Formats: sequence, C-alpha cells, structure tokens
Amino acid sequence: MTRSAASVLPARTMLRRLLAVLAAVALGTMLVPATSASAASPRITAPFFGMHDGDPVSWPTSPVGSIRLWDSGVTWKQIETQPGVFDFTRLDAQVAAAHAQSASILLVLGQTPKFYSTRPSQLSVFGRGAAAMPTDASWKNYVYAVVHRYTGQGIAYQIWNEANVPAYWRGTAAQMARLTMLASKVINNNDRTAKVVAPALATRLTGQRAWLRSFYATRVGGKRVASYVDIVSLNLYPAASGGPESSMTLLAASRIMLRAAGVHKPIWNTEINYGLLGGGTAKKVSADVAAGYVSRTLVLNAVAGVARVYWYAWDLQRLANTQLSTPGGATLTKAGTAYTVTRSWLLGSRAASCTTDARGTYTCLLRYSGGVKRIYWNPSRLVRVRAVASARAWVSGQGVEHVITGGEQLGVGRAPIMVRSAR
Repeated sequence: MTRSAASVLPARTMLRRLLAVLAAVALGTMLVPATSASAASPRITAPFFGMHDGDPVSWPTSPVGSIRLWDSGVTWKQIETQPGVFDFTRLDAQVAAAHAQSASILLVLGQTPKFYSTRPSQLSVFGRGAAAMPTDASWKNYVYAVVHRYTGQGIAYQIWNEANVPAYWRGTAAQMARLTMLASKVINNNDRTAKVVAPALATRLTGQRAWLRSFYATRVGGKRVASYVDIVSLNLYPAASGGPESSMTLLAASRIMLRAAGVHKPIWNTEINYGLLGGGTAKKVSADVAAGYVSRTLVLNAVAGVARVYWYAWDLQRLANTQLSTPGGATLTKAGTAYTVTRSWLLGSRAASCTTDARGTYTCLLRYSGGVKRIYWNPSRLVRVRAVASARAWVSGQGVEHVITGGEQLGVGRAPIMVRSAR
C-alpha cells in the first residue's frame, strides 16, 4: 500500500462511520452503544451523578456526588482581581460545601483577566480579553496558585470551558493545546491526587465537532495533546428539538473522531440539558416530558459508558427547558424527583445493555446484588411491554412502587419505569 493510500483510508473510514450515524438518526434507528454485562463492567458510583450549582452556600436537595464549578463566580478573572492578587473567598466556600457533602469537585480554569490577555480589547461573554490567549507566565502562575491552595484534596481541574465556542475562546486549537500542556505540567508536578480534565467541547454543530477533531490531532511539546489529560470532556447538548437519544448520537459521532485521533480516555458529559434556542431562551416542554428527559439522560449515559454526567444546572430557571427545582431551589420539580429516583435505580448497579425494538421501545438492563433491573420507555408513543417471568415489582419515575407478577403487561411512555426481577 502506498503512503497516499494509507493516509486516505482512515479518513474515508471515519466519514463512512459518521454518515452511518447520521443516517441512523434520520431513520430513528440509532441504538445506544451497549456495555458488557460481565463482572468487568464498573459499578455506577456516586460521582457519576454530577451537578452545577452557582450558590456557594446552599446545596442541591437531590443527592449529587460531584459538582462542576462553572458559572459560579470563580473564573480566573474573578479570582485574580489584580496581577498577583488572589481572592479565594468564594471558591473556598464552594470547596468547603462540596467536601461537607462528600462530593467530588471539578474546577473549570480560565477566562483570562484583561491585564494578562494578549488581545485585551476583544469582546467575549466574560468581558474584554477573557476569551483570548493569556501569557504563558501568567497562566502557569494562576494554575499554580489554585493547585497549591487545594493540594491533596482530590480536585479535578478542567483546562477551559467550551473551547470551541467563540463566546468562551477566541484563540486557536494549537493555543488551547499549549495551555493544556502547561497546566497539566503544573498540576501533575504539585498535586498527585488531582486529575486533569481536557477543555470542555460542545458537540452539537458540525463545526464544533470539526474543532474537536483538530484539537485532538494537535501535537504540543512533542506529544499528542491527549497525553496531557486524564479525562475527555464533552458538552452533549442536542439541537433544541432533540432529547436524550439525540444527545447519544452526538456522543457516538464524537467517539468516532476521538478513536480516529487515537484517543482512548474516559469521557465526562460535563454539561447537559435540553431545548436551547439561544439568547437565554428554550423550547418549552411539559413537566412530564422534562422528567422523562432527566431519567433517560442518566440511564443512557450510564449504559453508554460515560463516567460522569453533570446536569446544567440545579439553580437554572432559564436557557434550557428542564428545571430540577422551583425558583430558589427549595422544592423539587417532577424532573428533580426523577433525578433522585433514577439515581436510586442506577447507584451500585452495573450497566449491561440497552436496545430498542421495532416500535422504538427501549429496554436497558442493569445488574445488581439483588438480581436485575430493566428500565423501559418509548420516547414517541405509549406502548405495552411484558414483564419477565421473575419480575417482582415496577417503580415509576416519580418513585411509586407497584407489586406485580411475572408476565404482567405494563404501560410504557416517555417517562421510564423500572422493573425489578430475580434474573
């Protein structure tokens, strides 16, 4: 095989796979990648259930195992208020709140202070210069100051938020790769308990996925950029009309590109919600639909092998259409209850498989110490499913439990139900 032919074939293979994924989406036949049902399948643990919460004092009333500190007043420019002057008051409060709840912490680095920006007049969401490349020295000093303060606390550090969205990053993929390398070296040299999380990348648009491919193909310091990170971060928001199943299509397309770049790292879904129209508005859905979105998101990500899912956000009342709490965060919505109930289904279980039938009905199987849990739903219609012979009970997405006998038929719709059985 000639050099030219060898270089063309991988690109053709990747294109064929991407076209197959997109065609499956159009036909509504996209299946969720199934994980193995063997003992090697990891148990789903508390950190899988991630959340955003901008309040440094309160804590979500739904149990969460990890918190992503983004949109919470602790960006670089909000911490380093003058050159060399750091105000950790708010970040200290958020770290303390997470520790009090035994929750893992993911801190998003970045948004450049204007006085360190290489393009200080450039506009961005966080003010002039914030989305531009900083100087190397200022970036390393900032990362060191943060890591030194929280050394030994097991914090994960994310290099940047949505580096392929101009509102947050106006530099190049090569520049972001350089920031990744520099930060990784500082973190690993000063805190062996810390994890390095790659820049969060949006995946909804074709151009964003192209940026992902370009970033992970970049070499910096003589190595592929992925060698400097422990975790790949994807923000899997689908189009405004899409639901959790569409989000999984974006995951499948992104994985094809990551494999083509030789990247085989754990994936965290660092932001997810639905209905985003832009400009802070969202396509409205009913409370029942929103509750179904939450349950299906957690189940599909778990079975697809995503290691963590960070819901955006506990205190969110606009921008997306699925709110977990009422204003003020005191009362759970139906979606918030669904989050809590679905967590109880998944925690401690091993994800085994997830398939669809000709009617589009999903059956996702989990194994746990007491037997098997089967989770059923149909995103587009009401159907009936027959419980297996050893079925003992079924639980609604709102936590209502019903005793059943094996072989009984159950109504299933957009909100998943869980059936417990001996096998």
